[in-house]
Amino acid sequence: MRARTIGLLGGLAAIVTPAVAQTPQQTIQARQANFKSIGKATKAVFDETRKPSPDLGVVRANAAQLVTLSSQLPRWFPKGTGPEAGVKTGAKAEIWTKPAEFRTAAVNFNKAARALNAAATKGDGAAVGAAARTLGGTCKGCHDSFRTKDD
Repeated sequence: MRARTIGLLGGLAAIVTPAVAQTPQQTIQARQANFKSIGKATKAVFDETRKPSPDLGVVRANAAQLVTLSSQLPRWFPKGTGPEAGVKTGAKAEIWTKPAEFRTAAVNFNKAARALNAAATKGDGAAVGAAARTLGGTCKGCHDSFRTKDD
């Protein structure tokens, strides 16, 4: 189990993609890759919380990844990388027209990721489950406000 956790953490550096690239298309592609990493990590956490005996090492590794990615998230949306870029993106214009609201949603996601990480580090399975549900709520809230429904 320890080797598996270390392997997951070691792979973190390879998964985190730079948020700012040379062109809007490259930036959007990097952003989408980062969100896929968030989705995989979140799914891994939820898969574990549904098990009778969750592997907290898996939760810890993925929670740590979520902390890292969520802290970077606001930088993934530079001006010019929204719908006006002419590249398929699920990002709504509200990200740029309501920056304070978007920043608040991103901060809430990061707080929830840090709470999940803290619960997993303590080894508290019940707290992990509660923190995972809170994390899911922050994802839903941001998606409802800042992501198109068809993406």
